[in-house]
Amino acid sequence: MRANNKELAEYLLLIKKITAWKIKSPDHKGFVDDVVQEVFLKLFKQNFFDENKFESEDDRKMITSYIRRTVHSCYMDQLIVLGFIRRLPKAEREPLSGPYIGITNNPIEDTCESEIALSQVENPEQYIFVKEAYQWIKSCFDKLLLNISNFDTRKFFEAAFWDFNEYDLPLNKLAIHVGYSSTNPTQELNRFIANVSECTQRHGVVVNNPHEQIQFLRELIDNSEATS
Repeated sequence: MRANNKELAEYLLLIKKITAWKIKSPDHKGFVDDVVQEVFLKLFKQNFFDENKFESEDDRKMITSYIRRTVHSCYMDQLIVLGFIRRLPKAEREPLSGPYIGITNNPIEDTCESEIALSQVENPEQYIFVKEAYQWIKSCFDKLLLNISNFDTRKFFEAAFWDFNEYDLPLNKLAIHVGYSSTNPTQELNRFIANVSECTQRHGVVVNNPHEQIQFLRELIDNSEATS
């Protein structure tokens, strides 16, 4: 049965909400509407709206999950078209006798401002490196966190480093939210990130904007495993 106008409006609203959640960078807000339109048209052409209905909580979860993946795909397409994401030259990808994930960002601020260069996972060797890169980041993070005795500081670094996108808060508000007291939480986090990066650089991984980099690493790993 074809979706009626009310159902289409509900889908469009959901797409807009998910896109607004996904695209947090102020530098990327200018093409939010383009992503929304691309997602809607792509799903419409697939007859997704006709074949899926909000009839139960499980249906809604499935629909939301699928739309979230489609938003991510269309968002990545926009970043590629506009030059925010590029395939790294071989010389950049292999400075330490292996594939290299290069992600160039400004130091982390209360809002995310980034220009991302991300190599694609094209073969098993690169996939192995992506997983190793993620593990090296985690290993260095965990080792450095052990040197911090203050529980609130540890909690803030963990939230800001690994789960920043989940909170949808600027860093100063996130610090307050988790109970971390500091006159400049951004500076404190940047200092900690620099220490993590110093640890990971010997393994060919530079960390300077973890909430972007980790998200991409996770998605590369998930996408590679889903298609393997």
